[in-house]
Amino acid sequence: MWTRFKALFVSLPRTAAVLRGTSSASRAQRAPVEHSQGADIEQAFLGLLLGVHSPLPLALNQFELASIRRLESIADSALKDHALIPRVPAILPRLLTSFRDPATSSRDLAELVGRDLVSVSEVMRLANSPFYRRSSDARSLEQAVLVLGQRGLRQMVANIMLKPVYNSRRGHFSSIAAPLLWGQAEKTAAISAALAREEGDPDEFSAYLAGLSSNLGLLIGARVLDSLFDGSETPSSQLFRAQWLQASRRLTARVARAWDFPEPARDALASLQLDADVLLPACGRRLYSAERFSQYHGLLSRGRLPGSEGTSPRRLAHAEHFSIAMQTLARFDRRA
Repeated sequence: MWTRFKALFVSLPRTAAVLRGTSSASRAQRAPVEHSQGADIEQAFLGLLLGVHSPLPLALNQFELASIRRLESIADSALKDHALIPRVPAILPRLLTSFRDPATSSRDLAELVGRDLVSVSEVMRLANSPFYRRSSDARSLEQAVLVLGQRGLRQMVANIMLKPVYNSRRGHFSSIAAPLLWGQAEKTAAISAALAREEGDPDEFSAYLAGLSSNLGLLIGARVLDSLFDGSETPSSQLFRAQWLQASRRLTARVARAWDFPEPARDALASLQLDADVLLPACGRRLYSAERFSQYHGLLSRGRLPGSEGTSPRRLAHAEHFSIAMQTLARFDRRA
């Protein structure tokens, strides 16, 4: 199963580029950006989200035009006042403060988690899952915290905070997109953190948080589609997909800033808005690479691989990322 997956990543060059569309709905007649093979992975994943696997080289229809305008309007607005923007989890600022404090102990974190019974049950479940491969079960919260370690506990708490955001609203598009976006974001976060750890970045948690949050704009974009969809037109053009992706990326970066994410996480998310052929900073390169690996993993499991057997994504960060990504994704397969 993994032979073809490996073939796509083992010969990657050291630069990274991202597919980007035009920035305004008023440029509806402009030809879409030419896709690189690496961007084909992202495009195939967007096909899953939108339910349109073969977009057409057409001008924006009225539904697409209205959706792009609405999404860009939200990105330019005061986010806290908009109904489609997820509310920041109330506990997030306090947790981020604790996570940044090197003096915070496992006992401190256990006490913080212990105030929430849902968090307690999730800590116990995860500590005793195949993901950690223990010979005997953890039987107390403090034992479970030791199993997870500060790294695992911080990542788990971030998951608990953000997962409800993906499940809070459902419509025609978001009911399809939300579970795909959350599952892929979990994998992106884990790979991004693993790459940060491999490269000696001391702020591994910011890399994880950026990965876990990377799909927030796409989630809001799906909610925008829900709010305007009447069944008469579909998001079927290549140009819409490029503009929707770009507007969603910009919105993700704005939400991260509004939620006061750590600066490295904000920088990583903001870098995904850069134009094609721009060399990404280290944090953005890791996030971009992690996204492609996690998206490809999801496509592979659904039989939606892009291109032919000879396809090789170009300009997708370091080839050395492959083994780290494979080890991380294998742990998800065991957990499932």
